[in-house]
Amino acid sequence: MEFAELLKQLLIDLQSIFRKNNKELPISFSQVIVISSIPNDGINMSLLSHRIGVDNSTLTRLIDILIKNNYVIKIKNPKDKRSTIVSLTKDGGEILNKIESNIDSFSEKIYNHFPMEDKIKIKDILSALHWNVSKYKLSD
Repeated sequence: MEFAELLKQLLIDLQSIFRKNNKELPISFSQVIVISSIPNDGINMSLLSHRIGVDNSTLTRLIDILIKNNYVIKIKNPKDKRSTIVSLTKDGGEILNKIESNIDSFSEKIYNHFPMEDKIKIKDILSALHWNVSKYKLSD
């Protein structure tokens, strides 16, 4: 398989595994992406939309549902009244903890199938892949 085909299949497989291991969560996959992208101290809505690669109107719809379910709050940025900050609520933090725990669990199961001598190589390659994806994303 070529690199692009491998990458596409990896993304599909990871999303499938993620959905299967998080199906008990009361939120959609898109909402999971939003919650997982909000740092502890909150984030500007425009920066969040850029971070996850959706336009502002799509993010607003996702955030509105998360607000309705008491997972996030929106406040006006005290430093710039034209912008809005999104933060997780206590319930949102609990959902995030469940997501991270589920990711840790299934990733450990996958990782443990590799021989010890390959584990360091895999971490190095994933780190390099992440670095290059980040650089590509910044160049857009």
